[in-house]
Amino acid sequence: MAHENLLYYGDNLDVLRRRVAGESVDLVYLDPPFNSAQNYNALLKERNGTEPAAQIRAFEDTWRWDQAAARAYQEIVEGGGKVAQAMIAFRSCLGANDMLAYLAMMAPRLVELRRVLKAMGSIWLHCDPTASHYLKMLMDAVFGAANFVNEIIWRRTTSHTTTTRSCGRITDTILFFSKSSKYRFNPPRGDHDEDYLKRFYRHSDKDGRRYRLHLVERNNALGARKNLIYEYKGYTPRLGWMMEREKLQQLDEQGKLQWSSRGRPVRRIYLDEVARPPLGNLWADIPPIQAQSSERLGYPTQKPEALLERIIRAGSNEGDLVLDPFCGCGTTLAVAQRLNRRWIGMDITQLAINLMKRRLHDSFGKNAAFKVIGEGLAK
Repeated sequence: MAHENLLYYGDNLDVLRRRVAGESVDLVYLDPPFNSAQNYNALLKERNGTEPAAQIRAFEDTWRWDQAAARAYQEIVEGGGKVAQAMIAFRSCLGANDMLAYLAMMAPRLVELRRVLKAMGSIWLHCDPTASHYLKMLMDAVFGAANFVNEIIWRRTTSHTTTTRSCGRITDTILFFSKSSKYRFNPPRGDHDEDYLKRFYRHSDKDGRRYRLHLVERNNALGARKNLIYEYKGYTPRLGWMMEREKLQQLDEQGKLQWSSRGRPVRRIYLDEVARPPLGNLWADIPPIQAQSSERLGYPTQKPEALLERIIRAGSNEGDLVLDPFCGCGTTLAVAQRLNRRWIGMDITQLAINLMKRRLHDSFGKNAAFKVIGEGLAK
């Protein structure tokens, strides 16, 4: 790859501001650290006093309402604009609490991520229902409500704790926004519904290929076409064929016409030649990483590679630049590398940086060419 893949150790806000050029990135995926397992009411509990400045630590709740969060909030408000208005509204609604701290820390990062995106770029923010509604409003302010594309729901598990006080929480949310109306999107496709296959693709040829039968002559609903009324192998349909002679003959030569005992043909449409159906915004076909999975690294927030592959394929092409500012154990980077995308990763924890280095080297060897930038790395 012409672009050197870069792994930054440090605060992603500082790295974005100092190291990443404007309109240089094609796709952003981020899964910000947030301890959603804690009680929701505790997030909204008022906090007073002066706690130490918040530090991002692996596997801990990052966001606390303290002096650092208060300063971040004030800087956003003083900057003015829609983002400032959104933050003022959040404080009026929520008060000074951990959720407001989370939004105050996320706001400037989202502003920077918008700056580095190309006009055709997109951002995919992974979160859960604890904060997704607030993040949606914040992203509306940063990117513009008109640039909201999708709220994607990923069923991350099929099991949940039995409770009589609420429905089990088994989904995550991915907020998909674009930089402009001319964003790149390659529609992801899923598998055919099994009931649909059983109903329509009931036949198989001698090689085991499934197919369905389709008319090649016009019916009453379509009406007659005089220019398509011609004789073929002794049969002339009353209303005409569905296609010109050359196309019909080509299907016949390919073995895709099936003749009845009365000499009337129908067309074989093979399943393996039919495009898979486009996916909706409910992704229930990608399971979480299982305990015995070969890709499991023991990182608590690790996401399956299949999920990142779908996102990266949908929002970028080969050679494009993918950025993950909270890259954790490096799933985004590993998938981007495998799909021939360039990448930039950032993390503030030494543990994550070292884990990513090992993962990339183990997976790609010498082909995992990248540079690590930052102070205090463990060797």
